[in-house]
Amino acid sequence: MANRQFPLTNTQGHISVDAARAFNSIYSSVLGTDQSEFSEATKLEGSLMDEPPFLAMSDNYMDFARSGLITITKGKLASISGRTATLAGSNEEITDIAAVVLATGFDPSPSISFLPTGVLDTLSHSPSHPNLPVALAFHGTHHPSLPTLGFVGFYRSPYWGVMEMQARFLAQLWAAPTPSPALRHALEMDDSIRRTLALRSDPRASQFPMGDYAFLMQEFARALGVTASPPLETPPLANGRGMDILTPARYCQARDDGPRAAEATRNLAQTQETAVAALGGARFVARAVFRSLLGEWSLERDIVSRLPSHPSGRFVGTARFLLRAGTADGRPGTDPDADLGLEYLYVEDGEFSASNGMRFRATRRYVYRYDEARDRLSVWFARPDDPARADYLFHELDFVVPSSEPGPRAAQGLENAAGLQKETAKELETEGGRAGEGTEEGEQRGWRATASHLCVEDLYDVHYEFAFRAVNLRDWRIAYTVKGPKKDYTIDGVYKRP
Repeated sequence: MANRQFPLTNTQGHISVDAARAFNSIYSSVLGTDQSEFSEATKLEGSLMDEPPFLAMSDNYMDFARSGLITITKGKLASISGRTATLAGSNEEITDIAAVVLATGFDPSPSISFLPTGVLDTLSHSPSHPNLPVALAFHGTHHPSLPTLGFVGFYRSPYWGVMEMQARFLAQLWAAPTPSPALRHALEMDDSIRRTLALRSDPRASQFPMGDYAFLMQEFARALGVTASPPLETPPLANGRGMDILTPARYCQARDDGPRAAEATRNLAQTQETAVAALGGARFVARAVFRSLLGEWSLERDIVSRLPSHPSGRFVGTARFLLRAGTADGRPGTDPDADLGLEYLYVEDGEFSASNGMRFRATRRYVYRYDEARDRLSVWFARPDDPARADYLFHELDFVVPSSEPGPRAAQGLENAAGLQKETAKELETEGGRAGEGTEEGEQRGWRATASHLCVEDLYDVHYEFAFRAVNLRDWRIAYTVKGPKKDYTIDGVYKRP
């Protein structure tokens, strides 16, 4: 909550045009894109910036759209005939349909159908408004005309903290012979029922109309006389302030017993440790890289050999990261019931032009895996007899925290490669900050990682550089130095989105 002013005001409900523009600009800034790089159908521009934002979170959806595995069509379904769907208005047709998924969302009305009709009428129950099915007082907890009926969790938004506060509120409302001054004031000032009824017909109602999480926690705490504990210290953000992370553990009541207080303390310490490790270290960077690899990349690789038996040359082609369920291949002793997460089959294909004039098609396979428990990204060799399956571990990446101090490039030692200096100069002319490029004094470099692999007598020394634009990987670089009795060469590969 480092960027919000206190006391908090409700940012949800009716969303004005100015508020919509501000929210949409924030989301675009956080993502580092207007989303057109994934699909023109998802581009956020023009009049769309004036519309109330609707936020959905997915690790893979946008990159599936970028790769063409998901084709986005805007519109509403008018009819289906056989295997062809027709859209309303444009009459555009979608053909060769294999299955239809009705993603119509959750309908809350059946869960209260046991209530008598008179009670539902008092609650202004409206099945046609699934986002606001009933009109309840004080942030979705009760109705003044039904003093023995309470609600917990009957709303749309992040829920655990608010649900606990709703339960505490009802307990105090029902248990105390007379309400405390704070609770009485909260009830007198509450306009939740009127607000809910008005939002039902508001075309600019927000995605989570009842209220934003932080505001609701504040209002319940005020009514209950609970003071939030001060935020734990975290590294400063760009505004010079700590994160001020909101978690239910900050809202302990004074009468909470020893075990509850101890659990809250442990929860806060865990939150602080996670935030510090992520802001000041390399926590979750492997996860961010793994998520952002999905799809196709353009690949250019230079090989510089110092032995006449191995020619130098240049590879130009593509690399595809194909997402699939994790497999046990190469991991003996794996529990058959273990959750192996996800992995990529890496498929590289292109043409190698040797310095001696030879040209030939080249392809290779690897398997990339992310271990969530260890926060580790690893690369595995593919089996020669079945290149879709992992064989054994190639290397694990060790991420290095970026520094503003001048440091070695991932491609250090490759400056003598034919054409590499020209290529680097060309990159510098197009867009600054690419993976592997030099930086201005004091400017932070991208994320770097190192790895090593001993193959019998040959040592592979591996260096990575990953350049992000906000949360998405923009381009990246991998360089090998290979030395052994019969090997002495360097490899420098640059991956960019096509």
